[in-house]
Amino acid sequence: MQNSFEQIEAQLVTKIYKEFLVKFDGNKSKFAKASACSETTVRRVFLNKQRMTLDLLLRFCSALEIDVIELFNDIKK
Repeated sequence: MQNSFEQIEAQLVTKIYKEFLVKFDGNKSKFAKASACSETTVRRVFLNKQRMTLDLLLRFCSALEIDVIELFNDIKK
């Protein structure tokens, strides 16, 4: 069960990263500021060295101006 959650999270991070590259042109500082978190947190999440909390997921979605439901479309279990 844990492994399937990790796979889903990895897919979500990949989708968020792609949106981040488009909307923030790869600028982690601006994305961190828009997400109200540290640049270190952004970097660690993108490198899969830190897990995303639900709060962080919502902050990322808000900064990217996307609906959380959109992220879960096409996620494979």
